[in-house]
Amino acid sequence: MHVRPSPTATDRSAGIAAHAAFTARLSEIGGLRDGDFPPGGPRLQARFLRHCDEQTVVGVHAVLRAMTALPRPPSGHDRDAVVAASCQAGRIMAAKSLAQLKVGGAVTVSTHIVPQASLHSVAGAVSVALGMHGPHLGVSGGPDALAEGLLAAITLTRTTGCPRTWLVVTEWDDEPVLDATGGPTGDPLCRGLAIAIEPGQAAALSLDVHAPPLPHAVPAPAGRLAAFARALDMCGPGGALVSWTLDCPGGMEVRIMRRTAATTRRLREAA
Repeated sequence: MHVRPSPTATDRSAGIAAHAAFTARLSEIGGLRDGDFPPGGPRLQARFLRHCDEQTVVGVHAVLRAMTALPRPPSGHDRDAVVAASCQAGRIMAAKSLAQLKVGGAVTVSTHIVPQASLHSVAGAVSVALGMHGPHLGVSGGPDALAEGLLAAITLTRTTGCPRTWLVVTEWDDEPVLDATGGPTGDPLCRGLAIAIEPGQAAALSLDVHAPPLPHAVPAPAGRLAAFARALDMCGPGGALVSWTLDCPGGMEVRIMRRTAATTRRLREAA
């Protein structure tokens, strides 16, 4: 990954207050619907995740873990915003519903298909489960979910006045292979990443958006979620990296930047 200087980065940057990754095999997700919540974090209502899509379950667990990593207890999440970017979520539920429809007709199709297998499902679940009443958006839905989610979340953070935006990105490492009934034939890994993004400049880590001057090489495919999650850890205090850049569609870049302790202290005093 390369780094290019940009004189206009500060008006397109936001701080990372906390982040957490969470992974689970398909066979493990059933047990996560009503348990395995991190100690010290919020507790969900019983059965809240019972009918959710698998990517929603993993995404919510990533948010719960990121909440426990916040450096200071928040006064509340009621004004927080949510941006969820999934890669082809809802396919298993949709495939099963289509198979049931063909065999048994419309009465066999669950009423949960629309709220739980749509683009907005992950963002809606996080917002409702955790009492976040700011804007909540589902973006992307395709293979560029990470890049598109980052750009949307940073923009929302800079423009809405919400104290915090939760970015939730989810994907399967390998897309589930489905049989004729819509059931998966393997046990793929589902991956989720949650990032608490704040508009201030005082965080030790920041996300900076850059538009490199032309000419700009055609960007490589957006990095896999696992690589981005590792980069967040490696750019943290004591990590091996100071910055890491993700090439995005349209010639944009999102850069993880570690600030020095002196810079962070100065920005906090000025905030």
